[in-house]
Amino acid sequence: MKKNQTVFLKLCLADALIRLLETREYADININEICELADVGRTTFYRHLDKNNGKEELLLFKIAYEWDRYQEKHDEEITKDPNLGMSSYIYENRKLFSLLYKKGLITLLMRAFEVLVPGGEVYDKNLSYLMSFFTYGYFGIIYQWIKYDFDETPEQVKKHIDETIFSAMGK
Repeated sequence: MKKNQTVFLKLCLADALIRLLETREYADININEICELADVGRTTFYRHLDKNNGKEELLLFKIAYEWDRYQEKHDEEITKDPNLGMSSYIYENRKLFSLLYKKGLITLLMRAFEVLVPGGEVYDKNLSYLMSFFTYGYFGIIYQWIKYDFDETPEQVKKHIDETIFSAMGK
């Protein structure tokens, strides 16, 4: 299957899973239901997704895909201020992030941030610790924002992030 077809397939499956999540608990949703709603065969599902973590993989794919699309549209803004860019992306997709929070998918949200926060593979142990500190600290602020039902603007959240980083750096 060509790359664009695979992307389309995964998006259809992810969207079906999200629709099911709106009315059902994550653990209660099975692959058959996702495939039926997406009009995709189970064999095709298993050909492209991990047998044990397929649902999680779909949600992470959806978050990363939407981030890539957001980056393409807002490249200048993100280059100028990555924290504001990420906060704005999350705010624009707050329905999805709120749904994941309400369904108790905190670990999935954390894994999404590992993917979204730039840094790449870190081979230096000390740098790895520092990247984890910033990634999970950033996540903590965003998590509280989601928990408080996005009661502040992306600009206000960016200010909290900047203040936290500066205080952590001792400035």
